[in-house]
Amino acid sequence: MFWNIFNREPQPFLEAFLPPEDGHTIYYRAFGNPKGLPVLSFHGGPGGSSRPKYARLFDKKRYCFIQFDQRGCGQSLAHDSLFHNNTEALLNDAYRVLQALNIAQKVIVHGASWGSTLALLFAEKYPQLTDKIIVSSVFLARPYDAAWVSRDSERFYPDLWDKMRAEVKNDDIYPAYRRLLFSNKPKENLKALSYLGSYEYMLGQLAPQFEPQTELNEADLRAARIAFYYEQNKYFLNDNQILARIEKIKRVPTLIVHNRMDFCCPPQQAWALHKAMPRSRLVLNADYGHSTPVLFKLVQKEVKQFLQKEE
Repeated sequence: MFWNIFNREPQPFLEAFLPPEDGHTIYYRAFGNPKGLPVLSFHGGPGGSSRPKYARLFDKKRYCFIQFDQRGCGQSLAHDSLFHNNTEALLNDAYRVLQALNIAQKVIVHGASWGSTLALLFAEKYPQLTDKIIVSSVFLARPYDAAWVSRDSERFYPDLWDKMRAEVKNDDIYPAYRRLLFSNKPKENLKALSYLGSYEYMLGQLAPQFEPQTELNEADLRAARIAFYYEQNKYFLNDNQILARIEKIKRVPTLIVHNRMDFCCPPQQAWALHKAMPRSRLVLNADYGHSTPVLFKLVQKEVKQFLQKEE
């Protein structure tokens, strides 16, 4: 294993695939010390993919950092990215990754954004396997939280909403854009990706503008379809499921880091999680944006201090 001096991204010591299940073949990889303390990381989305940079949050000599691409995402393979793709299946895949690596000890569970949702759900499903929890840009996936992006954020971006409505000539934009997104016509896919598909990434920007796409990227289309599919199915969760089951993990040492001006996942979610977990540490960063280099550096600093204190 070595650290690439040109892009400074860590290189995995292991890359592999799980045996196929439900039409999905899951890609996973591990970084750092093969015999180190295991960290199980969940990537964002739904529809995103794992990123090597998150391995930099942990000391490569002391920890074994494990990532996997969720169903239909990244380098994972699927005949149909939406078939048997749900939250419970993702948690089962994570457990299968640990089994494939012969990890029986407790792990540190990590995730950002949608990854934080899965990290918390995994900990609640497998509290006996959870040593510590580290989450940032928290998303609790309650209807209240999802409605912020799909409805309430219009209060700050009425011009963008008017533009999205005008493009589909429909006030109820989600059904209209869903038809475009799942159409078999590339031009309609491009329109969906150019407007509603890019809207979430503009939240927090002071002067956002839509930039219509001209070339269809199949990976972007697949990711957008997965994201929409999960949102339409309420993330396959009961209302307020994470906090309703927090008793299972409320005593687990937990680090929570969140930008104060996160317009994608407002910090009330991080606050609610912190208040429900007596052994948690919450760091509200005086910055804006959902995922920023400044936030990443802060998480890196806080992870080091948190682990030194708790170990």
